[in-house]
Amino acid sequence: MSDKSGHSIGYALLAVVLLRAFALGRLSGVTWTAGLAAIALATMYGMSDEFHQSFVPGRSPDRFDVVADCVGATIGVALGWLAGAVHRWGILDSSS
Repeated sequence: MSDKSGHSIGYALLAVVLLRAFALGRLSGVTWTAGLAAIALATMYGMSDEFHQSFVPGRSPDRFDVVADCVGATIGVALGWLAGAVHRWGILDSSS
């Protein structure tokens, strides 16, 4: 697994957790606002992590890591939005 894949996967998971928090734990709470907030917060966290690395001996910041973080966060939110849409639309509802 490449470094960028690891960033994307990690930040996708972070964004899903943030989305769940912003949605108050409800699939019906998954909105555009909650999704954008989750992406923004995850990306800002990635930026702060890269800034922190500039002070660590043997490490250096990489703007492409931040891009991978943002892409991963966007994918995580998209999957969360898809789960919310499936729930709202009743696609997997077995009672019909």
